[in-house]
Amino acid sequence: MFRNIVVSVAAALALPIPALAADFAFQPGSSVKGASVAQLSTEWWQWAMSIPSEVNPLRDLTGANCGAGQQGAVWFLAGGFGSSKIRRSCVVPAGKPLFFPVVNMVYYPARGNDTYTCEKAKAAAALNNDSAIDLFVELNGTSLSNVRRFRTASEKCFDIFERIQPEQRPYKAYPSASDGYWVLLKPLQRGRYTLKFGGRYNQNSSDYGRMVQDIEYELVVQ
Repeated sequence: MFRNIVVSVAAALALPIPALAADFAFQPGSSVKGASVAQLSTEWWQWAMSIPSEVNPLRDLTGANCGAGQQGAVWFLAGGFGSSKIRRSCVVPAGKPLFFPVVNMVYYPARGNDTYTCEKAKAAAALNNDSAIDLFVELNGTSLSNVRRFRTASEKCFDIFERIQPEQRPYKAYPSASDGYWVLLKPLQRGRYTLKFGGRYNQNSSDYGRMVQDIEYELVVQ
């Protein structure tokens, strides 16, 4: 799989770098085939947690595994677990929106914690996002304006392990909830793109409160 991706990227380097308008992202409140951004954020976390560590896109430092577990009408791009500064190359399909978190948090109960409520999960996920700063999204050097308006929280709580096969599922992790800044890019034409996104939390109460995300993708759209 890695070998094929490398060959595809090399063959695509001659593709032109398209000019971009400033509205390269769908506006907050948009949906894709009936799925809202909040629903997509739930699906993104279930996707991220369903993939084994050795091929998980969030742990991938090159982009070799960016196609793992992809399904449906939207292509998911990974950030990283905890503070991350990562540069990846990824071949993505033309005609599909791309969806990713600028920065975000997810909370879910520990095994055997039957007293954890949906309200507690939502409050915990929101805490650091209340003080997120230095948020940025750039596509081929064009910046997305006012990234804070793209904040999205879970509408309903969910089980973060739902996409894992039942026989391999660690436990039922309901209620899970996420909160953060999520961007849905409009489908890209064939070509080569540089996507950068990230930000940081301004809380000092925990390691997560000091989290910094700085992610860059070379996207080859085919």
